[in-house]
Amino acid sequence: MGLKPSSRSKLDPGDHIFSNRAGILYYHHGIYVGDGMVIHLMPAEKKDKSVSLCPNCGYSKDRHSGIIKTCLDCFLDGNILFIFIHPIPCRPPDEVIRIATEFLQGKRDFGTYNLVFKNCEDFASYSLY
Repeated sequence: MGLKPSSRSKLDPGDHIFSNRAGILYYHHGIYVGDGMVIHLMPAEKKDKSVSLCPNCGYSKDRHSGIIKTCLDCFLDGNILFIFIHPIPCRPPDEVIRIATEFLQGKRDFGTYNLVFKNCEDFASYSLY
């Protein structure tokens, strides 16, 4: 995996981005689509009675799972932003965004989240190749 720590100002629509979780135990991946928004795959979280919605995008860990679109702050969840550097050529950025958006809208079926076979990195990579 190519690691390139980044800042928000260096992001381009269509970038495959990721962020560390649990220190560096694992990474969460998504597709940056511009305007501070990210499309990514989230597993179902344990439901909590207290629901706090993000004022920027309306995201809540308690309510949203599957392929979702959130603001960059919710995607990062207080962690470091990286841009994934791919060793082989990818689709053009507008096509990457179109494919990720089609999954979000249900025009394409990615299936149910699976930690090993259908996770957030698989979703981001599928949108790129």
